[in-house]
Amino acid sequence: MRTWLPLLLVVTLISAGLWFSESPPEELLGIRPTPQQHDQAADLIIRGAKTRHFNEDGNLAYRVDAEQITYYQFKLRDRAELTEPRMLFYQDDQPKWRTESRQGVAYNRGERLVLSGDVEIDELPTPGGIKLQTSSITILPDKEFAETDKVVTISSGPNRTIGKGMRVYLNEDRVEILSDVKSNYDPD
Repeated sequence: MRTWLPLLLVVTLISAGLWFSESPPEELLGIRPTPQQHDQAADLIIRGAKTRHFNEDGNLAYRVDAEQITYYQFKLRDRAELTEPRMLFYQDDQPKWRTESRQGVAYNRGERLVLSGDVEIDELPTPGGIKLQTSSITILPDKEFAETDKVVTISSGPNRTIGKGMRVYLNEDRVEILSDVKSNYDPD
């Protein structure tokens, strides 16, 4: 019986050590995270993200690149926070519109994207296309539509238009300024 006692003691110590090393401290203390704390934890973090999105015909519709994407999955919805997102929309297999901003948030698997922080949208090719600048804009990528209620500056060469609120129909190359429009036009 005495020969089994040291072996049983060693096995017990190893088992206890493994249990302590594999158990999170909250479980050891009997503390469980609340549902709110659980929902705040990121499900996935991607650095140097590059995504491609295709239309029903299998052609590249748009791409999204970001320095970092932090993805959160909730019961009925999801959210992805983007750091320095860049989007490129294609028409006839050619890049047509480019967006850049400091940050963005995508909702419901990218159905709606809210860009904020020095948002720029450029019509390609540059130079020659127009440039849109605002502080925040909502984009519906699959519908190729964007809108904002913030102040917007549209420039093309020396010409400049400023207004409040804007709708952009990317697939139609059409921009509407909603109110308080002021323009400077250089005829040369």
